[in-house]
Amino acid sequence: MGWVQQAKPRHQRRGAVVVYVAISLTVIMAFAALAIDMGALYTAKSELQRAADAAALAAAGQLIGGGDGDVDELVVEAADEVARKNPVFAAEMGVTAASNVEMGRATYNAATGKFTFQQTGEPYDATRVTLRRSSNSAAGPIQLMFARALGHDTHGLEATAAAVLVPRDIAVVIDLSNSMCHDSQLRYWDRGDGGSSNLRDVWAALNGPEPSRPYMPGPETETEYADDTGPTFGLMEEWGDPLLPGSYDATDDEGLVYYRKGQTINDGDLEDELIARGYSASEASALMSGYYDGTKSHWRNRIAVLLGLAEWRSGKNGGKFDVQTDGGQGFNQSGDGDNKLENNEMTAWEPYPEWRNGGWSWTGYIDFVANHSVYKYQQTEFRYRYGLKTLTDYLIDYYPENYRNTNLWATPEQPLRATKDAVQTMIDTISELDSLDHVSLEIFASTSRHEVNLTANLQDIADTLYARQSGHYDRATNIAGGLMEAYAELKSDRARGNSRKVIMLMSDGVANTDEQGNFLGDGSAASRQFAVDRAEQAADDHMVIHTVSVGYGVDRGLMQEIAAIGKGQEFYAVGSPEEYTEQLEDIFRALGGKRPVALIE
Repeated sequence: MGWVQQAKPRHQRRGAVVVYVAISLTVIMAFAALAIDMGALYTAKSELQRAADAAALAAAGQLIGGGDGDVDELVVEAADEVARKNPVFAAEMGVTAASNVEMGRATYNAATGKFTFQQTGEPYDATRVTLRRSSNSAAGPIQLMFARALGHDTHGLEATAAAVLVPRDIAVVIDLSNSMCHDSQLRYWDRGDGGSSNLRDVWAALNGPEPSRPYMPGPETETEYADDTGPTFGLMEEWGDPLLPGSYDATDDEGLVYYRKGQTINDGDLEDELIARGYSASEASALMSGYYDGTKSHWRNRIAVLLGLAEWRSGKNGGKFDVQTDGGQGFNQSGDGDNKLENNEMTAWEPYPEWRNGGWSWTGYIDFVANHSVYKYQQTEFRYRYGLKTLTDYLIDYYPENYRNTNLWATPEQPLRATKDAVQTMIDTISELDSLDHVSLEIFASTSRHEVNLTANLQDIADTLYARQSGHYDRATNIAGGLMEAYAELKSDRARGNSRKVIMLMSDGVANTDEQGNFLGDGSAASRQFAVDRAEQAADDHMVIHTVSVGYGVDRGLMQEIAAIGKGQEFYAVGSPEEYTEQLEDIFRALGGKRPVALIE
């Protein structure tokens, strides 16, 4: 007879389930506690890394220099300040130099396309910051909640971040149109902003020496050229009165003579001077008469003789070149004896200076001054007034190109000279940082030109620009062309893949050509749009564009628009040449040190 197993009582089965549930709940609660603590640690780790990243970026930013204090201290202070603003699990983080901050250099690995941090000696271009929540840190380790049941009260965390001053490929784009000497010209001698034209300094520098670097503008009685003089021609030997706003009067300037077309000159001193030069009374009378000025050549020749730029073989008996009074040399063979100054009667023209390449002439200068009022001048008191002031103005305004005058680059044409010195300041700033920046030089006027390849030999940029003059190649303002040259260089094989691409554009902003350099008119809508199009092209390729506006009559709106498109900054140097020279120095110094910062670890 077999045994039959009897079922356990129901209360016993219930007891077993309770045990199983209790054990399971313990395990579940342990995993839940662990999950909560792990989540907390994950959050703390993220906060710690974020704080380390921010501190490293802030610290690297101080390597640019230029602040007050020791760079080593500034780096630690910046990291500490930012770290404290990024608490980790409600605890304020602090930074000390000894345990948290390292300075070194970033080494570029061409194979990986990345930078690595190397702890080295100066010069520094990278920082590494380590933040800790540990037993040895001020904030202490992370306090655990549920893991204590498993014997873990705290947990230490650490986060490291490294940041580098990113090297830049910089295309410097400079306006070399003829407006870059307008502030030196007579058109703005009385600017109304407290400044003055430095036309005398330009004249003094025509025969050297080149202005000091930097050149300091100011009233002509106070600059480095105050005791220097420039070249003289014929009877134009004295500069005359200083061009000082508020006191200068062209009608009373002893350095200018007034010879109006068609007007007879009634001046006993002039008559005496002509006779002293050897002319007869009859010749002197003809030279002072405006009766025959209706014929342009007669007018030009008469003024040339009065200015001592040429001599007249009149053919008159008893005249300066009369055969009877000049040893029988036959100088009067072309003169017909009348009162008209024909071209074939002119002789002994004043030699042109060696720096004249061609194009301009003494008769061209005479016409320029006679037509002064119909050109672009706000004042007309210089019309018909001949002297070194209007001659110098003629040279830089009408014939600025290097192939016509080879030495204007060595004069302080404004605002170009202030720009040259400012670019030198930027080059000095970058060089002092011992950065990995490369710089190119692009220029534009009617046409645009690539002048210097991207190079680490930064002084080449400044030296090349110093050797350029306003209107060096041509005269108009093709901003689009300048941006196009910059874009091409920053996209060339010379540009580095690991660099930040930056365009620095300097101009008065008055675009007036199409992209091929054909003149369309100052500020034409098409010219401005061409510039905007080229800025958008550069921005689409992640190139940053900074703009610097300078000069009288700036189209600042276009320069602001270009900077906004390029996600850069727009700077405006305003006021008199004395004022904007200093401003440009500060602007380009800031641009030189405006190095981007990026995390590399």
